[in-house]
Amino acid sequence: MSSVEEAKIATGQSTNGTTEKSVQKSEPPELPTPDPLNPFHFPDFALPTGIMFNGAPVMKCPVKDDSLTHVQKIRALDMRAEDILITAYPKCGTHWVAEILHMLTSGTSEHNRRTKEYTMLEFCDDLSFLDTLTSPRVLNSHLVMAHLPTQIVDKNVKLVHVIRGPKDTAVSMYHHLKQSASDQFTFDNFIKGYVTGEYIVFSHQFEYLRQMAQFERAHPDQPIMHVHYEDLKQDPSSVIHELSQFIGRPASPAFCHEVASACGFSNMKKADADRTMPESLTKLRTSKLHLYRKGIVGDWKNQFTVAQNEMFDEFLAQQKQKGFGFEPKGHV
Repeated sequence: MSSVEEAKIATGQSTNGTTEKSVQKSEPPELPTPDPLNPFHFPDFALPTGIMFNGAPVMKCPVKDDSLTHVQKIRALDMRAEDILITAYPKCGTHWVAEILHMLTSGTSEHNRRTKEYTMLEFCDDLSFLDTLTSPRVLNSHLVMAHLPTQIVDKNVKLVHVIRGPKDTAVSMYHHLKQSASDQFTFDNFIKGYVTGEYIVFSHQFEYLRQMAQFERAHPDQPIMHVHYEDLKQDPSSVIHELSQFIGRPASPAFCHEVASACGFSNMKKADADRTMPESLTKLRTSKLHLYRKGIVGDWKNQFTVAQNEMFDEFLAQQKQKGFGFEPKGHV
C-alpha cells in the first residue's frame, strides 16, 4: 500500500477519492417503558377516570371541583322550561349547532363573542354563572344522559341531539386529541384504542348513541330533535329552519339562509380566532386548541389505510349487532 493510500485511510477518505464516514457503534436509543394502562399513548386528559356515577363512567372535568363532585352538581342543576340543551358525542358538530342556535335565539347573524365552553356543563367552572344568563339559554354537553340534570325531564327541556358519521367522527377526534398528545399517539394507535372503548373516558360513539336511544325510549314525551351533521352540510338552510320551528323561534327563509352563510366553515373558523375562552381552560393550555380542521363529509377516506378501514369495519359490524341506537348517515 502506498503512503498516499495510507494517508487517505487515516483521514477517512477512500482510495477511490470519495469520503467515508467513520463507523462507530452506538447503543440503540432507550424506548420509554410502555404504560399498561395507556398502551396506545392517548393524552392523559382523555383517559378514563375509573370513577362511576349513576351507572356511567365519569369524565375528567377541567374545573375547580373534583370531577365526581362537579358531575353531581350538574345532576342537581336547576333547569328552565325555556332551556335548549345540545347533546352530542364529541366532534359531531356541537360548536356549529351552538352557533346556529345562538343566532336563532338572539335574532341576529352576529357571532357569539364567547366560545360554547362557557355554557358547556362539564367545562363550566362555576355553574352559578348559568343563572346570570337570560332565557332561552343555549347549553351544551358531551356527558351521557345519566350525568345530565334530572330537571331536563321535570322541566321538559328541549334537546338537540347531533349525530355524525362514525369514521369522520373518529378522524376529527384523533386530530383534536393529537394536539395534546405525544408523537407516539399515531392514528393507528388511536384506532386500536378507540374500537376497544377502554382507553377513552367517554368510550366510543355507539355507547353514547345507545344510551341516548335508551333515554328517548324511557321518556317518549321529551322534545328531542336529532340533527345529522351530513344533512346540515348538504342543506343547512332547511335544517336551520327546522331548528327554528323546534325551539319555537320561527325564522324566515331569508334569515335561515343568512345564518347558514354566517355559520359556514370558513366564517366559523375566522370568528373563533377572536372568541374568549373560559379562564379554567386557558390555565390548562399555553396555546389555543384548533377546533376547526376541514369540516367536510367523507374526509375519513384521506386518513384511513386499507388495514385501518378493515379494522374499523369489523368494529362497526360488531356494533350493528348490538344495535347502533341511532343510524348515522356516514359510512357504516
